[in-house]
Amino acid sequence: MITTRRRRATLVALVCAALALPLAAPASAAPTVPSRALVAPAKAAPASLTTAASDVQAAPLATARARSSMKLTSYEKLASTHKRTYVKVRVTNGKGQRLSLQRYSKGKWRTVTKTRAPRAVGAKTVKIRVPKKAGSFKYRVVMSKSSANKRIVSKKVRVFQSDYAKHKRYIAKARAHMKRWCPDTPIFVDTPNVRAGEWAAGMAWTRWSFTGSKASWKQTIELRSGLTGASLKHIAIHECAHIVQARPIVKGITTYEKSEARTDKIFRKGAAEPHEQQADCMAYAKTRDKSQMVYTKSCSGKRLKNAKGMWKSYGTKYQKPNLTWAWRY
Repeated sequence: MITTRRRRATLVALVCAALALPLAAPASAAPTVPSRALVAPAKAAPASLTTAASDVQAAPLATARARSSMKLTSYEKLASTHKRTYVKVRVTNGKGQRLSLQRYSKGKWRTVTKTRAPRAVGAKTVKIRVPKKAGSFKYRVVMSKSSANKRIVSKKVRVFQSDYAKHKRYIAKARAHMKRWCPDTPIFVDTPNVRAGEWAAGMAWTRWSFTGSKASWKQTIELRSGLTGASLKHIAIHECAHIVQARPIVKGITTYEKSEARTDKIFRKGAAEPHEQQADCMAYAKTRDKSQMVYTKSCSGKRLKNAKGMWKSYGTKYQKPNLTWAWRY
């Protein structure tokens, strides 16, 4: 069985998402420092000398009072063993504390990477490399105890690393079937999503976000191992079709909504969700093999015309899996 997850959003939802994000990061509050009157000498002095004395005495005091903190801010849920992947933490008022990346394995948290927090006032981002390890594991970051903080343990996150060495040839076969339309979309094999309950053979994801006047997306494909011949060909193209379905949004929200409306209208009949039926037809348009179709066996007339039209209009456009563009209506 094939299944796909995509983020779909209406015009209202997209606008709300854009408006909900700040156009600029809020300014951080300045550290509290003693009043100049407290450090001014008894006798009047030139303003420049008074200012210098105040600055010299205030800065160390503010630094000494600052507390250190650490928060895990981002990570890659899906990664591959042939590429580097990182978790990022935000350290505030670091004092060189030890930062330990830990992996949960065999019932224990084990340190796999160590680094140091920066010695700096304010917030800084630290990248910590996740060592190559095929499979799905929980990770966390621990900041050591210091004069400015107690021991801090971050939230737990799960990172899956696809075994590239094991599945290299399999990925190459899948890529060969879709390379004209999805030449660079990352393919991850045997992810938790497609292995859970053995109910999914493939998934495709488009995750987009909006910040100010800019939009961006990240697209990925997940496949189960063991598919062969016509089955692998159909499923690979089917999942690529889901990637293509999202591409109209680059032209604008109005274009995307019109594309969605056509899909819902043309593929409204049938038990399966319209986008799954459309993806099946898009795969059939390239393979001409109905034996592998799961969501619909009806792919002629307006349906086939629509499927071919999607490939023609968007199959070779906007192919970057990590794309940023100026969003518009």
